[in-house]
Amino acid sequence: MNNHENISEELLARYLAETASESEILQIKNWLAQSPANEQELAAYKTIWEYSRSLHKKKISVNTDAAWNKVKLKMYKTSLKADVKKPEILNSNPGTIQRKFPVALLAAAVVALLIMAYGFHLFKGGAFTPNNREIATAEVTTTSNTIEKVLPDGTKVFLNYNSTLTYPESFDGQVRSVYLKGEAFFEVKPDAARPFIIEANGTEVKVLGTSFNVKAYAREPVRVDVATGKVLVRKEKKEIYLIKGESAEVVADTVRSIMPDMNLMGYKTQIFDFNATDLEDVVTSIRNGYHIDLRLSNAKISQCRLTIRFEKEPVDATLSVIAETLDLKIRREGKTYWLDGSGCQ
Repeated sequence: MNNHENISEELLARYLAETASESEILQIKNWLAQSPANEQELAAYKTIWEYSRSLHKKKISVNTDAAWNKVKLKMYKTSLKADVKKPEILNSNPGTIQRKFPVALLAAAVVALLIMAYGFHLFKGGAFTPNNREIATAEVTTTSNTIEKVLPDGTKVFLNYNSTLTYPESFDGQVRSVYLKGEAFFEVKPDAARPFIIEANGTEVKVLGTSFNVKAYAREPVRVDVATGKVLVRKEKKEIYLIKGESAEVVADTVRSIMPDMNLMGYKTQIFDFNATDLEDVVTSIRNGYHIDLRLSNAKISQCRLTIRFEKEPVDATLSVIAETLDLKIRREGKTYWLDGSGCQ
């Protein structure tokens, strides 16, 4: 691996793969803080990483050595204008070439290699079957909103804030595969002959027909909560089956069962069921479910416990009931809600 002044490509790879240790993450952050150029370099490598990871799964035979040599020739012609030394053309793996080019040029070259190797349509939202038949794909993205989308097979998907779902415009193969970044609630149309597969941050969620929530934001563990039916959660060789009311979390290469929390689905269901729950956890659920800025005015009331159920109630009514139950007051400052009180007996 090459060294980037005081940072290695191996460490950058672990950081992008989300397998770096806390000390390594701190090392990366310190390196990023040293120069804006370092931030640009990481962004370039992230682009390369994401494209290469998605293309790695495509079973297409290509001559990468020939493609790489073509790219190096283009790099040489471009670099002559910047007095960059001509790279030696070798029949070897591109990973052995020392970094002697500006990061932006290297990133463009690698992307060009991927385009030549796998086809331009992959970068325009298309994909190919093993028979090289192009399959058109579509994408739906949210920022500060939620969206409900019905997929071509009848599956319903409810996307949370800051999420992206990529899916084929028609499910013609033996499986129904989609790609998720962020969080979504799925109600999968039953089809025993064609499993429904979600790829999310390196984790595979496989079902036949059920409803469940997948949370897969960057730099967070992937989490799956099952509302109905049966779900398989797999990461490489590790896997676990979940049924209604069960949950799992994926950390690094480990898939483990965790305590279920159906309130996490509140952003979609608008159902919140608390049983002797600390007020601090109640506030977190309400904040994430209603997408509001809700805070406690002091630490004394964070341990107050609440047992109550809300079902499709307006946020103002929900907060009023919480305040009345725990003898608290609601204060609003701009878009921020505060719960005030002196503590619980």
